[in-house]
Amino acid sequence: MAQFQTGADRIVQLNADKTLLYYNQCRASSHRLADDLLSHGHAAQVLRCSGLKTRAPDADQRWRAAGAQTFWIHYVVQFDAHIVDLTRRQFFPGCDNPFHQSSVNFAAEWDSFGPESENPRFHG
Repeated sequence: MAQFQTGADRIVQLNADKTLLYYNQCRASSHRLADDLLSHGHAAQVLRCSGLKTRAPDADQRWRAAGAQTFWIHYVVQFDAHIVDLTRRQFFPGCDNPFHQSSVNFAAEWDSFGPESENPRFHG
């Protein structure tokens, strides 16, 4: 078993290990991760992003059917000044899981992003 550097790293990896499906699971998995981090005393928030700028030719075909990348919506978790994405493989199948990205690189990759205003896990 891999050694984890911090409690937050362990929480992120355990959540990533539970993520087996990637397409259309980003909102729920991001909220689960943020909830888990928050319940263990780590500052975390879910970000809603739209308009993927990075070319994703191998993205899940359901995204292609939904329209151009400028219309794609995605959710990730921001904590400790970086971004964690548990479902990036729906766009980039060969990437690491979890996928860690600096806030600067994340901001350059999406047209717009901001805090998710509502946790769907607590609403009917």
